[in-house]
Amino acid sequence: MIRHVFSWQVAEGHSNEEIIEILNTLPGALPVIKYWEVGSHQGDPGDNGDPFDGVLITDFESWDDLEAYSNDPFHLDVVERLMPRFKARAVVDFERKGA
Repeated sequence: MIRHVFSWQVAEGHSNEEIIEILNTLPGALPVIKYWEVGSHQGDPGDNGDPFDGVLITDFESWDDLEAYSNDPFHLDVVERLMPRFKARAVVDFERKGA
């Protein structure tokens, strides 16, 4: 199982809710997604610095499925719509051992 973790900070003039609403159009449109979870940062980050505003966690059966997701025209359209709404973003992809 391949896990894709995507985090973002919201650009000024936009909201985390609109980002999550746009992201939530993906799972129904792309059956290659095996697991989907999206959430917003909660609480004071303390000494941990400037937190990211949200995170998306998705699982795929294989690296090929992750690549298919990444290159799917619907996904690419969603990315294009989201890009102006991000101040910063980060991604980590890894193989889940024993999953």
